[in-house]
Amino acid sequence: MKSGLAIAAVPAGPVHVLVRGERRAYFGGSDYFRLSWHREVRTFLAASIRQGAVDVAASRVTTGNLPVYVEAEKALASWMGTPMAVLTSSGYSAPMVAAQALASRCDGAVLARGTHPCLRDAAMASGLEMAVVSDPAEVMETCRTKGWQRPLLLQEGVGPLTGRMRPLASWLNALPAEGTCLFDDAHGVGTLGVRGRGALELEGLRDSRVVVAFTLSKAFGLYGGAIAGPRWLPAAVWGHSRAARGGTPIPPAYAAAVPIVLRLLSAEGTSWRARIEQHRERMLPVMEGAVGAEASGHVGPVFGIVPKDAAAQRRLSKGLRAAGIEPPFIQYPGGPEAGLFRFSLSSAHASTVVSRLATVLEDRRGEWRMW
Repeated sequence: MKSGLAIAAVPAGPVHVLVRGERRAYFGGSDYFRLSWHREVRTFLAASIRQGAVDVAASRVTTGNLPVYVEAEKALASWMGTPMAVLTSSGYSAPMVAAQALASRCDGAVLARGTHPCLRDAAMASGLEMAVVSDPAEVMETCRTKGWQRPLLLQEGVGPLTGRMRPLASWLNALPAEGTCLFDDAHGVGTLGVRGRGALELEGLRDSRVVVAFTLSKAFGLYGGAIAGPRWLPAAVWGHSRAARGGTPIPPAYAAAVPIVLRLLSAEGTSWRARIEQHRERMLPVMEGAVGAEASGHVGPVFGIVPKDAAAQRRLSKGLRAAGIEPPFIQYPGGPEAGLFRFSLSSAHASTVVSRLATVLEDRRGEWRMW
């Protein structure tokens, strides 16, 4: 029986894969600092697994709450500069946990159009009436029409397929004073801002109405998710979120590794982010010179391109393989139905490899467009 999923290329190190015995550079995934390959992180995880259970096999509201979870949450709250943080079982479920926790404080859900599917699922899981809007003006009009004084606005930071950021300030200005914003910053936390606190830090925003959802499986190189926000957030989560109360937390070893990863990011994150920015600046002229380019607003470590047809896709794939690069062609929710090439830049990539990628795309200009 076919699973409907293609077998992924076999990892052969932080930035390479093996495909039928051939070693190629890899620009897929979202392990932006390749911390999942970091020797200290791997050694710590292996030791933690040897010393304790692989899984708690229980909800944290029953017998599954361990000190490592509490310590990880304290470390994440400190990293984000928020009073509190709560771990979730995955990055995708983080907005769902948050939305269920916040629902009792809100009277409607306002979903920004075109955001990651996890936010739509989160809005639906909240049980609130949902409205989909395209811009801040629609937020005000929707709240006025429906009489919502305490809406839950669901918005994202860096687009997972585009690398472009939606400035949040105008959306917050349109949000009623008693409203709440659930901000999914999975691709921004760790990679953006002076301290790596994400899109909010990059914009210079501090607003007590914002609850940030993010993942531990991208910039942090681990597994699981988290939400960060006000002091009352944990009580709201454990009092109102079915997904949190009924779910199993991440394995204890991954929670124990959170402070290790944060220490590495504190020590090396500035240089790692600078390295990615160098790669991004090399790719920007390629993006800006493409057909239908919309490089404005691009800040993140990813970009997506859509070939004009199947023949162009094959030619581009062939050119990438000839340059020693495995083509990262994917079909992803929210992306074009036929799929796209999604390129993820990491601090571990060599400048020479990034230049090879840029050259291939430049040579095929006119056969693809920015997504």
